[in-house]
Amino acid sequence: MLRTILVTIMLAGLATSAAAEVIYKWVDASGQVYYTDRPPTQAGTRLLAVLEHGYAESNEQQASAAAAPPPSSLPGERATSSTVASVQQDVNQVRNEQCKQAQERYKTYVESRRLFRQLPDGKREYLSDEDLMKARIEARQAVDENCA
Repeated sequence: MLRTILVTIMLAGLATSAAAEVIYKWVDASGQVYYTDRPPTQAGTRLLAVLEHGYAESNEQQASAAAAPPPSSLPGERATSSTVASVQQDVNQVRNEQCKQAQERYKTYVESRRLFRQLPDGKREYLSDEDLMKARIEARQAVDENCA
């Protein structure tokens, strides 16, 4: 009986050490919150926090961490801050690219007289004036969302 309990405790300890060291909390464009061991790569996502070994750092804490370096007596927090800064830099690069793509799409939609969508059979279906106006409005909204 004692042996079974000890084996169970040892296995539980091994399972805990195999858990992810960094957890990313992020929200997608529809407002759904996710917890993953990888940073978000989808368009329209926003990083909410990075959790590392029970230590959580929100976007507000990230801003203050970027302004002032953490104390050297806390090496775990320094690693977390540098990781958060790196992730935030990656997120900012993706947002900038999404903004650029949205601006290019909007410019194309505004400058084009006729737009089409590709049908499954390979043929083109040209948009009506009403559909073109809706596409332009959606493209403008994408610019506003991605470039804010």
